[in-house]
Amino acid sequence: MVQQTRTGMFQALSNFQFSRDRAATLSQQNLIRLRNESLQELLSDFENTEHKLEYVKNIEGVDFINDSRATNANAVWFAMESMHQPVIWITNMSSMELITEDLKQVIQEKVKIVVIQGVYNTELRDFFKKMNKDVYSVIDLEDAVRTAFYAGSSEETVLFSPGVVSGGIYRTYRERGERFKEAVAQL
Repeated sequence: MVQQTRTGMFQALSNFQFSRDRAATLSQQNLIRLRNESLQELLSDFENTEHKLEYVKNIEGVDFINDSRATNANAVWFAMESMHQPVIWITNMSSMELITEDLKQVIQEKVKIVVIQGVYNTELRDFFKKMNKDVYSVIDLEDAVRTAFYAGSSEETVLFSPGVVSGGIYRTYRERGERFKEAVAQL
């Protein structure tokens, strides 16, 4: 009887151990699957994605890069860090609060000309002027592209990296990016 009790307890313990191990294995498999799906989703945001550091065209030695997906200071910083030529930056930023210390540093190092598209902001314009940047203010994206092209020169890059979400004129960053590419095509 004692032997049967021990055998029964051993069997119950073995079943419990098996169930626990099986649950742990299934949990690990689910975590791995979720991690892989998340990783694939993240990577798809950067690989061959329209509107994210998208090379548009070279005109007379000037490269045009569409980074319409850059909707915050960190994304703009990343884009600028990726540039290997002097940058002519087209931005929609309208407030000093949007410019981080890291972004200030990369602007100082890489940007030659700033084209502010949208609402005129004296404080922002003066800030870039104090950094010894040429600054232009324009209302629409077509004027921004033309201004950037004619203000720049060969071996420079026009980077359209707005730094803010779409809104007002454009419903989405995709629409905004398409308008940028159309404006480049018109040059």
